[in-house]
Amino acid sequence: MRRTVEDWFAEAFPGSSSDRMQVRPRLRGRWGSGTGVTVEEVEEIWSYCSATEFRRHRRGLVVLAEKLWVLGDQEAIAILVDSGMEIVVGEER
Repeated sequence: MRRTVEDWFAEAFPGSSSDRMQVRPRLRGRWGSGTGVTVEEVEEIWSYCSATEFRRHRRGLVVLAEKLWVLGDQEAIAILVDSGMEIVVGEER
């Protein structure tokens, strides 16, 4: 799944994707779910882009997140923009 995201980012924002895991230890996410608090390791893949590039590729990014949500059997996938949560893919199961 990581390769799928890295390849998509390389197409949308050439040369700008990066793996923050090299800079800091593994992230752990915690959030309330229907079964209590869910805790798991978080994969974070990020890229710098202009507002124009983001607007141009926003729909494709949502489609990518939906695909990963299904393939990875995730409870949710978040797309963060400028350090704020912009889009979340997921639903109660």
